[in-house]
Amino acid sequence: MINNTINTDNWTFCHFKAKNLKALITFGASPSILDDSFQYYTTVLDEDHNEVFQAEFSSLDDACHYINNKYGEIWNFVDSRVKKSEGGCSTCVAH
Repeated sequence: MINNTINTDNWTFCHFKAKNLKALITFGASPSILDDSFQYYTTVLDEDHNEVFQAEFSSLDDACHYINNKYGEIWNFVDSRVKKSEGGCSTCVAH
């Protein structure tokens, strides 16, 4: 069975895509000098990489849970490590 969910092992190279939108998880640091923790963001970008939506989470598990529940059932799962087939003569089985 193929696992089409984003998790703590694949969040850096997987995302969900629908038409011209992409949902992914990113991370950042707290702007507070006294707080050195990371925040995780579920972000939706358009085709020009403009932010359309963003939700902030204090844990990666929470961000993964949110993105899978929000987009996992209706958007296409994309693993960026997998190369797209470009076609052409080298992929033809007729030769």
